[in-house]
Amino acid sequence: MRFFIDDGSTNIKLAWVENKEVKTLISANSFKPEWSLGLGNSLPPNYEIEGEKYSFDPLSYDAITTRETRYQYSDINVLAIHHALLQTSIEPKDIDVIVTLPLSEYLDTNNQPNKENIEKKKNNIKKPVIFQGGNTFKINKVTVLPESIPAGFDVLTKLDDEDSLLIIDLGGTTLDISHVSGKMKGIIKVWCDSKTGVSIITQSLIDKLSSSSNTKVNSLQSDQLIINRSNHEFLKKRIPDAEKLDSIITTISEKEKILTKKVIDSLERFSGYTHVMCVGGGADIVAKEIKNRINIPDDRFFKSENPQLDLVLGMLAMKG
Repeated sequence: MRFFIDDGSTNIKLAWVENKEVKTLISANSFKPEWSLGLGNSLPPNYEIEGEKYSFDPLSYDAITTRETRYQYSDINVLAIHHALLQTSIEPKDIDVIVTLPLSEYLDTNNQPNKENIEKKKNNIKKPVIFQGGNTFKINKVTVLPESIPAGFDVLTKLDDEDSLLIIDLGGTTLDISHVSGKMKGIIKVWCDSKTGVSIITQSLIDKLSSSSNTKVNSLQSDQLIINRSNHEFLKKRIPDAEKLDSIITTISEKEKILTKKVIDSLERFSGYTHVMCVGGGADIVAKEIKNRINIPDDRFFKSENPQLDLVLGMLAMKG
Protein backbone atom coordinates (compact mmCIF):
# COMPACT_ATOMS: atom_id res chain seq x y z
CA MET A 1 0.00 0.00 0.00
CA ARG A 2 1.24 3.48 -0.87
CA PHE A 3 0.73 6.80 0.89
CA PHE A 4 1.45 10.13 -0.80
CA ILE A 5 2.76 12.60 1.76
CA ASP A 6 3.36 16.33 1.60
CA ASP A 7 5.31 16.61 4.85
CA GLY A 8 5.35 20.37 5.31
CA SER A 9 6.62 22.18 8.37
CA THR A 10 3.13 23.14 9.56
CA ASN A 11 0.96 20.18 8.54
CA ILE A 12 1.32 16.69 7.14
CA LYS A 13 -0.98 16.18 4.15
CA LEU A 14 -1.81 12.58 3.18
CA ALA A 15 -3.50 11.07 0.15
CA TRP A 16 -4.13 7.38 -0.47
CA VAL A 17 -6.48 5.08 -2.34
CA GLU A 18 -8.74 2.86 -0.26
CA ASN A 19 -11.36 0.64 -1.89
CA LYS A 20 -10.83 2.53 -5.17
CA GLU A 21 -11.63 5.83 -3.44
CA VAL A 22 -9.14 8.67 -3.01
CA LYS A 23 -8.91 9.78 0.62
CA THR A 24 -7.06 12.70 2.19
CA LEU A 25 -6.09 13.84 5.67
CA ILE A 26 -4.38 16.90 7.18
CA SER A 27 -2.53 16.45 10.47
CA ALA A 28 -0.92 19.33 12.37
CA ASN A 29 2.67 19.31 13.65
CA SER A 30 2.97 20.08 17.37
CA PHE A 31 5.33 17.86 19.34
CA LYS A 32 6.98 18.47 22.69
CA PRO A 33 9.84 16.62 24.41
CA GLU A 34 8.95 13.88 26.92
CA TRP A 35 5.71 11.93 27.22
CA SER A 36 2.36 13.32 28.34
CA LEU A 37 0.15 11.88 31.06
CA GLY A 38 -3.28 10.66 30.04
CA LEU A 39 -6.47 10.76 32.08
CA GLY A 40 -8.71 7.77 32.66
CA ASN A 41 -8.13 4.83 30.34
CA SER A 42 -7.05 6.88 27.33
CA LEU A 43 -3.39 7.01 26.35
CA PRO A 44 -1.97 10.25 24.97
CA PRO A 45 -0.12 10.11 21.62
CA ASN A 46 3.33 9.36 23.03
CA TYR A 47 6.19 8.31 20.75
CA GLU A 48 9.80 7.21 20.96
CA ILE A 49 12.41 7.49 18.24
CA GLU A 50 16.10 6.62 18.57
CA GLY A 51 15.81 6.56 22.35
CA GLU A 52 14.17 9.99 22.65
CA LYS A 53 10.58 10.43 23.89
CA TYR A 54 8.09 12.94 22.46
CA SER A 55 4.37 13.62 22.68
CA PHE A 56 1.92 15.25 20.29
CA ASP A 57 0.45 18.24 22.11
CA PRO A 58 -1.48 20.95 20.22
CA LEU A 59 -1.60 23.26 23.27
CA SER A 60 1.89 23.12 24.75
CA TYR A 61 3.98 26.29 24.51
CA ASP A 62 7.01 23.97 24.58
CA ALA A 63 6.17 22.50 21.17
CA ILE A 64 9.32 22.10 19.07
CA THR A 65 9.75 24.63 16.25
CA THR A 66 9.56 23.06 12.79
CA ARG A 67 9.84 26.23 10.70
CA GLU A 68 13.37 25.55 9.47
CA THR A 69 14.69 23.57 6.51
CA ARG A 70 16.49 21.13 8.82
CA TYR A 71 13.05 19.89 9.89
CA GLN A 72 12.98 17.90 6.65
CA TYR A 73 15.67 15.56 8.01
CA SER A 74 14.67 15.57 11.68
CA ASP A 75 13.14 13.06 14.09
CA ILE A 76 10.12 15.36 14.44
CA ASN A 77 9.49 15.04 10.69
CA VAL A 78 9.33 11.25 11.05
CA LEU A 79 7.07 11.47 14.12
CA ALA A 80 4.72 13.86 12.32
CA ILE A 81 4.38 11.43 9.41
CA HIS A 82 3.68 8.45 11.68
CA HIS A 83 1.24 10.48 13.78
CA ALA A 84 -0.64 11.41 10.60
CA LEU A 85 -0.67 7.80 9.38
CA LEU A 86 -2.18 6.69 12.67
CA GLN A 87 -5.05 9.15 12.18
CA THR A 88 -6.21 7.20 9.10
CA SER A 89 -8.58 4.26 9.16
CA ILE A 90 -5.82 1.88 8.05
CA GLU A 91 -4.42 -0.70 10.44
CA PRO A 92 -0.63 -0.34 10.80
CA LYS A 93 1.17 -2.42 8.18
CA ASP A 94 4.14 -2.39 5.82
CA ILE A 95 3.77 0.52 3.39
CA ASP A 96 5.60 2.52 0.72
CA VAL A 97 5.56 6.31 0.84
CA ILE A 98 6.12 9.14 -1.61
CA VAL A 99 7.32 12.30 0.16
CA THR A 100 8.58 15.76 -0.86
CA LEU A 101 11.50 18.12 -0.43
CA PRO A 102 11.54 21.90 -0.97
CA LEU A 103 13.13 22.86 -4.28
CA SER A 104 16.11 24.37 -2.44
CA GLU A 105 16.84 20.93 -0.98
CA TYR A 106 15.75 18.76 -3.90
CA LEU A 107 17.90 20.56 -6.50
CA ASP A 108 21.63 21.24 -6.48
CA THR A 109 23.38 24.37 -7.77
CA ASN A 110 23.01 23.08 -11.34
CA ASN A 111 19.24 22.53 -10.92
CA GLN A 112 19.73 18.77 -10.95
CA PRO A 113 18.40 16.32 -8.33
CA ASN A 114 20.56 16.58 -5.21
CA LYS A 115 21.28 12.89 -4.66
CA GLU A 116 22.86 13.44 -1.26
CA ASN A 117 19.81 15.27 0.14
CA ILE A 118 17.40 12.80 -1.43
CA GLU A 119 19.19 9.83 0.16
CA LYS A 120 19.37 11.70 3.46
CA LYS A 121 15.62 12.22 3.32
CA LYS A 122 14.95 8.57 2.46
CA ASN A 123 17.09 7.26 5.30
CA ASN A 124 15.48 9.62 7.79
CA ILE A 125 11.93 8.58 6.85
CA LYS A 126 12.81 4.90 7.40
CA LYS A 127 13.68 5.38 11.08
CA PRO A 128 11.53 3.07 13.24
CA VAL A 129 9.06 4.76 15.60
CA ILE A 130 7.59 3.33 18.82
CA PHE A 131 4.02 4.29 19.70
CA GLN A 132 3.05 3.87 23.35
CA GLY A 133 0.31 1.29 23.66
CA GLY A 134 0.06 0.42 19.99
CA ASN A 135 1.71 -0.47 16.70
CA THR A 136 3.10 1.83 14.03
CA PHE A 137 3.49 1.52 10.28
CA LYS A 138 6.70 0.07 8.86
CA ILE A 139 7.94 2.20 5.97
CA ASN A 140 9.75 0.13 3.36
CA LYS A 141 10.28 2.03 0.11
CA VAL A 142 10.61 5.82 0.07
CA THR A 143 10.32 7.93 -3.09
CA VAL A 144 11.18 11.64 -2.95
CA LEU A 145 9.60 14.25 -5.24
CA PRO A 146 10.21 18.01 -5.53
CA GLU A 147 7.65 20.30 -3.96
CA SER A 148 5.26 22.46 -6.02
CA ILE A 149 5.69 20.84 -9.47
CA PRO A 150 3.37 17.81 -8.99
CA ALA A 151 0.61 20.17 -7.79
CA GLY A 152 0.12 21.34 -11.37
CA PHE A 153 -0.10 17.87 -12.92
CA ASP A 154 -3.81 17.94 -13.82
CA VAL A 155 -3.60 21.46 -15.27
CA LEU A 156 -0.39 20.80 -17.18
CA THR A 157 -1.71 17.67 -18.88
CA LYS A 158 -4.54 19.75 -20.39
CA LEU A 159 -2.33 22.57 -21.71
CA ASP A 160 -1.07 22.87 -25.28
CA ASP A 161 2.61 22.40 -26.03
CA GLU A 162 3.00 26.17 -26.48
CA ASP A 163 1.51 26.92 -23.04
CA SER A 164 3.25 26.92 -19.68
CA LEU A 165 2.20 27.07 -16.04
CA LEU A 166 3.68 29.13 -13.23
CA ILE A 167 3.14 27.24 -9.94
CA ILE A 168 3.43 29.41 -6.83
CA ASP A 169 3.68 27.24 -3.72
CA LEU A 170 3.64 29.23 -0.48
CA GLY A 171 4.03 27.03 2.58
CA GLY A 172 4.70 27.54 6.24
CA THR A 173 8.46 27.90 5.76
CA THR A 174 9.33 28.20 2.08
CA LEU A 175 8.21 29.76 -1.18
CA ASP A 176 8.69 27.49 -4.21
CA ILE A 177 7.97 28.83 -7.70
CA SER A 178 8.16 26.59 -10.77
CA HIS A 179 7.69 27.50 -14.43
CA VAL A 180 6.73 24.29 -16.20
CA SER A 181 5.98 23.71 -19.89
CA GLY A 182 2.68 22.24 -21.07
CA LYS A 183 2.24 18.46 -20.95
CA MET A 184 5.05 18.51 -18.32
CA LYS A 185 7.64 18.33 -21.07
CA GLY A 186 10.18 20.27 -19.07
CA ILE A 187 10.95 22.65 -16.25
CA ILE A 188 11.76 26.08 -17.62
CA LYS A 189 12.83 27.78 -14.39
CA VAL A 190 12.54 27.37 -10.62
CA TRP A 191 13.04 29.63 -7.63
CA CYS A 192 12.99 28.83 -3.94
CA ASP A 193 13.13 31.24 -1.03
CA SER A 194 13.66 29.29 2.19
CA LYS A 195 13.00 32.38 4.32
CA THR A 196 9.62 33.36 2.88
CA GLY A 197 6.57 31.56 4.23
CA VAL A 198 3.54 32.01 6.44
CA SER A 199 6.00 31.73 9.34
CA ILE A 200 6.64 35.45 8.80
CA ILE A 201 3.19 36.05 10.29
CA THR A 202 3.29 33.07 12.67
CA GLN A 203 6.49 34.13 14.43
CA SER A 204 5.32 37.74 14.70
CA LEU A 205 2.22 36.62 16.58
CA ILE A 206 4.24 34.36 18.89
CA ASP A 207 6.58 37.23 19.69
CA LYS A 208 3.71 39.68 20.16
CA LEU A 209 1.92 37.43 22.62
CA SER A 210 4.97 36.11 24.48
CA SER A 211 5.14 39.04 26.90
CA SER A 212 1.96 37.89 28.65
CA SER A 213 1.92 34.46 30.29
CA ASN A 214 -1.81 33.95 29.73
CA THR A 215 -1.62 34.62 25.99
CA LYS A 216 1.51 32.70 25.01
CA VAL A 217 0.90 30.50 21.96
CA ASN A 218 2.81 27.86 20.04
CA SER A 219 3.14 27.67 16.24
CA LEU A 220 -0.03 25.62 15.77
CA GLN A 221 -2.12 28.03 17.84
CA SER A 222 -0.60 31.01 16.02
CA ASP A 223 -1.51 29.44 12.67
CA GLN A 224 -5.10 29.05 13.85
CA LEU A 225 -5.20 32.77 14.62
CA ILE A 226 -4.01 33.48 11.08
CA ILE A 227 -6.56 31.16 9.50
CA ASN A 228 -9.34 32.81 11.50
CA ARG A 229 -7.96 36.35 11.17
CA SER A 230 -11.29 37.66 9.85
CA ASN A 231 -13.33 36.01 12.61
CA HIS A 232 -13.22 38.46 15.51
CA GLU A 233 -15.33 36.21 17.74
CA PHE A 234 -12.76 33.43 17.34
CA LEU A 235 -9.92 35.83 18.12
CA LYS A 236 -11.67 37.11 21.24
CA LYS A 237 -12.00 33.56 22.60
CA ARG A 238 -8.35 32.76 21.95
CA ILE A 239 -6.88 36.04 23.22
CA PRO A 240 -8.14 36.65 26.76
CA ASP A 241 -6.14 39.89 27.03
CA ALA A 242 -8.63 42.27 25.40
CA GLU A 243 -6.08 45.07 25.22
CA LYS A 244 -3.96 42.98 22.86
CA LEU A 245 -6.74 42.05 20.46
CA ASP A 246 -6.56 45.16 18.26
CA SER A 247 -2.78 44.97 18.27
CA ILE A 248 -2.87 41.33 17.12
CA ILE A 249 -5.27 42.14 14.29
CA THR A 250 -2.99 44.98 13.19
CA THR A 251 0.08 42.73 13.34
CA ILE A 252 -1.56 40.07 11.17
CA SER A 253 -2.58 42.68 8.60
CA GLU A 254 0.87 44.30 8.48
CA LYS A 255 2.77 41.02 8.17
CA GLU A 256 0.28 39.77 5.58
CA LYS A 257 1.18 42.76 3.39
CA ILE A 258 4.89 42.14 3.88
CA LEU A 259 4.52 38.45 2.96
CA THR A 260 2.44 39.25 -0.13
CA LYS A 261 5.00 41.82 -1.32
CA LYS A 262 7.83 39.30 -0.93
CA VAL A 263 5.94 36.78 -3.05
CA ILE A 264 5.05 39.31 -5.75
CA ASP A 265 8.63 40.59 -5.88
CA SER A 266 9.80 37.00 -6.50
CA LEU A 267 7.47 36.73 -9.50
CA GLU A 268 9.53 39.37 -11.32
CA ARG A 269 12.08 36.63 -11.99
CA PHE A 270 9.60 34.89 -14.31
CA SER A 271 8.09 35.74 -17.68
CA GLY A 272 6.45 34.04 -20.66
CA TYR A 273 4.00 31.89 -18.71
CA THR A 274 0.42 31.59 -19.97
CA HIS A 275 -1.26 30.14 -16.87
CA VAL A 276 -0.80 30.61 -13.12
CA MET A 277 -1.59 28.38 -10.14
CA CYS A 278 -1.41 29.20 -6.42
CA VAL A 279 -1.02 26.29 -4.02
CA GLY A 280 0.07 25.64 -0.45
CA GLY A 281 -1.13 26.70 2.96
CA GLY A 282 -0.45 30.37 2.24
CA ALA A 283 -2.27 30.49 -1.11
CA ASP A 284 -5.43 32.00 0.37
CA ILE A 285 -3.38 34.89 1.76
CA VAL A 286 -1.64 35.95 -1.46
CA ALA A 287 -3.71 34.61 -4.38
CA LYS A 288 -6.05 37.59 -4.81
CA GLU A 289 -3.24 40.14 -4.90
CA ILE A 290 -1.16 37.97 -7.26
CA LYS A 291 -4.05 37.73 -9.71
CA ASN A 292 -4.59 41.49 -9.58
CA ARG A 293 -0.91 42.25 -10.18
CA ILE A 294 -0.34 39.92 -13.11
CA ASN A 295 -3.78 40.69 -14.59
CA ILE A 296 -4.33 37.19 -15.95
CA PRO A 297 -7.77 36.02 -17.25
CA ASP A 298 -9.93 34.02 -14.86
CA ASP A 299 -9.75 30.88 -17.00
CA ARG A 300 -5.95 30.90 -16.76
CA PHE A 301 -5.69 31.36 -13.02
CA PHE A 302 -6.08 28.40 -10.69
CA LYS A 303 -6.61 28.17 -6.93
CA SER A 304 -8.55 25.29 -5.46
CA GLU A 305 -10.87 25.42 -2.47
CA ASN A 306 -8.25 23.63 -0.39
CA PRO A 307 -4.83 24.57 -1.80
CA GLN A 308 -3.07 22.71 1.03
CA LEU A 309 -4.02 19.43 -0.65
CA ASP A 310 -3.06 20.36 -4.22
CA LEU A 311 0.49 19.03 -3.98
CA VAL A 312 -0.34 15.68 -2.42
CA LEU A 313 -3.27 15.11 -4.80
CA GLY A 314 -1.03 16.02 -7.70
CA MET A 315 1.53 13.50 -6.48
CA LEU A 316 -1.15 10.82 -6.40
CA ALA A 317 -2.42 11.75 -9.88
CA MET A 318 1.10 11.70 -11.28
CA LYS A 319 2.40 8.56 -9.57
CA GLY A 320 -0.75 6.75 -8.48
